Amino acid sequence: MGIKEIIGCYSVLFLLIIVDADGVWSISKEEDMELEKQLKILNKPAVKTIRTDSDQIFDCVDIHKQPSLDHPLLKNHKVQMTFDDFSESMKDRPLKGKGLSGFGVGCPIGTVPIRRVEKEDLIRAKAFSKLHMKTYAKNSHPLADTPIHLSAKLAANDKPIYGVASILNVYKPTLISPDQVSGSIIYLSTGFGDDSKSVVSVGWAVMPPVYRDNFTHLFAYWTADNGKTTGCYDILCPGFVQQSPDFALGRTFPGSNYRGSQIGINVLVSKDSKSGDWYVRVNGASVGYWPKELFKGAFEVAKEVNWGGEIFSPRQPCPPMGSGHFDGEGIGGACYISGMQYQTAAGGNFVDIDPALKAFVDSPQCYKASMPSYESTGYTFLFGGPGGQC
Repeated sequence: MGIKEIIGCYSVLFLLIIVDADGVWSISKEEDMELEKQLKILNKPAVKTIRTDSDQIFDCVDIHKQPSLDHPLLKNHKVQMTFDDFSESMKDRPLKGKGLSGFGVGCPIGTVPIRRVEKEDLIRAKAFSKLHMKTYAKNSHPLADTPIHLSAKLAANDKPIYGVASILNVYKPTLISPDQVSGSIIYLSTGFGDDSKSVVSVGWAVMPPVYRDNFTHLFAYWTADNGKTTGCYDILCPGFVQQSPDFALGRTFPGSNYRGSQIGINVLVSKDSKSGDWYVRVNGASVGYWPKELFKGAFEVAKEVNWGGEIFSPRQPCPPMGSGHFDGEGIGGACYISGMQYQTAAGGNFVDIDPALKAFVDSPQCYKASMPSYESTGYTFLFGGPGGQC
């Protein structure tokens, strides 16, 4: 459904000029050579190549030869295929809406789908990271000549957390300019200082600076030092080990309709009690994991967990978040995260969140977030807004 097998090569050549707050960003000859080396690592020989209905190219690569296993810290790593099973302890939380039957990629058993990476993808990602990390830990004043990072979220940071499971309502925000980002995330971190903060995050986003389109994508992000020298989105650097022949990071999927059909993805992130790896499941399928070696033993437990929406923009006006409507419009009008549970012991059962979480909204005139209430799919909170001059 919406996927075609292709034969031969697919390439695009076009000029890229990236402008940040300091002016035009360009790469040196040495950086260009490094990017070429990185491309050779990321683009492995394919058993099969598939083009999706949104013109994405995925190479089906031998699971034991995937790019992440070339990471120096994973030299002797064996791909893990089983993790803690919570099927009996977790509640039956059906998704709202339909439309995800064509979400998979469909690689052969024994292979994993790796999104085709071009040099421009790496350049864009590097430039975006440079801009994003300037303001990730703190917001910019609306009049400041720097990028803007704003969020509307719930946060828990009063207890050790080993996993989070939630249903993320999916939308397709219409961005105002191609250098903006808007999405919904689950974010877990060690909560340490800037240079030692380990982070794993999963969610959906419209992210043209990374994906070069205006579709909604499943994304994952990691870093072992708050983005200073490690980490990336998806597999734009070696790190995340994929398991599924069908589910792929970076894959596009449809969004909900305002006051109409609602789409949700059931996301679980948990630290495996045996291996110590942080793994990801989407709609019950094992997508993959971040091996513990990436964090050098510094991510034993999450001490900071966020659920919510975030936007990034190098300039005003800011883009919409979620459905583009405030929380007061309720389910079907505002974006939501529901079925909110977490895990307070390694390998333990997932339990409902404490509803007395802290809500943070950086720009209430543009975005809002409600406190969680109990609905048919568990604890739910609503967030989002139209953006504008924030």
